[in-house]
Amino acid sequence: MDGSNESRFGSQAFVMILLISLVTCSPFAFASTDVSTQEDSILSDGRIVGFQSDGVNNHSRSWEMIEGQWLSLVLDCQSCTAVFELDGVNYQTSKEHTLQAQTNGTVQMTITSTESEHVYYSLIEVIDENYLKVRPSPSEVIHLHTVTKCVEFASCIDPSRGNLRAIPNGEYSSTSFLTGILEQSMAEYIPINISSGDTFELETYHATGDITFSLYFQNQTTETLHNETLQYTHEVPANAYEEVKYWHFDNSGRAILKVESADLNTAWAAKTILHPSLENITFFTNHSNINLVGHHSTRTTIAINETQSLEFHAQHESVEIQIRQLVSGNWITSANMDVSTDGPYVFYPYPNVSAIQLDVLSQVHWIDIASTDFSDIASGKEAPSVRPSSKQTDNSSWPLIPTETSPLAAQLTLSIHDIADVYKFEIEGWEESEHIIQFVLEGSELENLKLEVWNIDQEDWEEVDSRANILSNGEIKTTLEVGRGTHFVRVAVLNSTNLTSNSWGEHVEAIDYLISSSYNLIDEGNEPYFPPDENAEKWGVRARFFLGALFLVPVVLFSLSYRRSKKSALELLMKSEQLHSLKKRLDSGDATPKQSRRDLAKALQAVNLLNWEEANTAWGKPDLEYRTSNIAMAVWKIDQRLAKNENTVPVMVGVHIIEGMWDLAALRFDSPVGQPWTVCHVEPRFLFRGEEVFLDTMAHDNRTFIMVELEGDSESVDIELNGRMNGQASAARIPTTLSFGDEEE
Repeated sequence: MDGSNESRFGSQAFVMILLISLVTCSPFAFASTDVSTQEDSILSDGRIVGFQSDGVNNHSRSWEMIEGQWLSLVLDCQSCTAVFELDGVNYQTSKEHTLQAQTNGTVQMTITSTESEHVYYSLIEVIDENYLKVRPSPSEVIHLHTVTKCVEFASCIDPSRGNLRAIPNGEYSSTSFLTGILEQSMAEYIPINISSGDTFELETYHATGDITFSLYFQNQTTETLHNETLQYTHEVPANAYEEVKYWHFDNSGRAILKVESADLNTAWAAKTILHPSLENITFFTNHSNINLVGHHSTRTTIAINETQSLEFHAQHESVEIQIRQLVSGNWITSANMDVSTDGPYVFYPYPNVSAIQLDVLSQVHWIDIASTDFSDIASGKEAPSVRPSSKQTDNSSWPLIPTETSPLAAQLTLSIHDIADVYKFEIEGWEESEHIIQFVLEGSELENLKLEVWNIDQEDWEEVDSRANILSNGEIKTTLEVGRGTHFVRVAVLNSTNLTSNSWGEHVEAIDYLISSSYNLIDEGNEPYFPPDENAEKWGVRARFFLGALFLVPVVLFSLSYRRSKKSALELLMKSEQLHSLKKRLDSGDATPKQSRRDLAKALQAVNLLNWEEANTAWGKPDLEYRTSNIAMAVWKIDQRLAKNENTVPVMVGVHIIEGMWDLAALRFDSPVGQPWTVCHVEPRFLFRGEEVFLDTMAHDNRTFIMVELEGDSESVDIELNGRMNGQASAARIPTTLSFGDEEE
């Protein structure tokens, strides 16, 4: 079967090349349409689907055909007739006609109508296919047909058309369609390349008889028949919107589309679009214009807080949404949502939420998401339902309402059983001062609300006085005299049982209200007075001198430390090849490894006071050197006996910032072969984790030398510097690998 396919494909290729070479002089080239009355044509997605008849003028089209090719026409009109002139013979039809060219030539189609009407038709100008007649085995090598891929959903799906079907482009000859003819009622098989996560969409546009589409999936070894099929027991009317079928594939391989019909010479055309899966999970921090569009399954994450609700609008197709909420750092699975097209579904998050993850499940979906903030008085918080229990309670969760303010909007969100809002207000004044404050409540449902104000004792946090009012004369107003400090006001429902019969999170309309406040000072109280004390003045002067002297101590200590470090640096400069000297002392027994490590640590502190060239001379010839216009790096291998930890490899690295300002800088020790390195110890002390040492901020002319102990079984290491230079992400990698295979014992 492979041999015959290859032979047929070679013959077709030869014929195609010959036709291209003769296109300018031969009348028998590729099929090309000539529409004589373009102005009366009716177009749909770039395809001519009919014309407006005036009862007088004809509608004609002509194109070229090659011997053996087929054409097919389906008409939809009241008083029209189509005539084909092919091979010197006229064929007439008023409904449907399919015929085959016996010679090369031009087809002339003329459609006439005796009355003014919209004449619709579906025309396949050329059917020239060579599909397989026998289903291939999974391991058989075959030619795969090209199918249009919908890469950008917004470009091939338009919900304003009333559906979420993919939009093809062009005539039936475009890659948006597959066409064929089932000669002698023999089934045909069309192989299509499939990638993991693809969804294959098929919609029948043209069929002159009963037709069935079924789909197999094949990988290299196995074959699976998908359960769903698309079947028509009758011909498809012209330009009718028939059922759409979606097949999803979890794995990569090839799909084998089987087309069969019990009728003789059934001509067909089907829209075939592949929808690839989304590889990246979108993370939304901005809630404006969120659209989730896709097939089978779409996942996204949305940043959200506990006072933001989300409205889900499903366009044309109902969906199921699985939700997980990130609450206090832990993912919690919520109940699934079934979002229909009838109206929006409102979702309310759990308290302390910071993000939600959505998995939208359906064959095809377009979800519009809008966010609503239901925080109280624009505080970004949902006001608690009760006041703090004691003075020690952290009251930062209670929104602060100003003592004098115009009406502020708030609501009792009944969907989350929010039946009361408690606000704090703070009075500033002197001891024994007296103040009066008034709160006014406005809204359309005041008959369901009451307003309470509490004057709180600032020592024991007990209630000193309170006022509570309900609707009277069209408003709710409460006035109370309070002292200085923190006090509270509450807006609550009168009958919580009747208003919270819904389950938590089930959407019900909230009770909106406006709250305003006004304030007046009655008595300013006693102004505090603290006379000066002679002893306090005397000891204050002494304390200032003593503390001033203490502030100078760090300066003196730093000066002494700097002088010692400078002296050590000069001594180090005088002793070149310092690393070699340490090794010789270890070999001769003049120093123990512990003493040598201590000497090396002191040298690492002091060497920073030397310039870069002097420091390199002091250590000895580096094993690796790297220099750019901005930084210079040097690497030395160190005797293993200088390592603090056993079975580790010590390395010394120097970094010199020539130009620029580095922040978030880190050295990375990468293993080119084998398991990754692990940093076990750093001298001087720097933060490290895994294979990285964090150097943080390094300014112009900064010089840093560190000894790093690496644990791992690799024989070499690559060293690179990562960070941000002058605010831009930058990296520098020494191009030469440092090998430990030839290190001396």
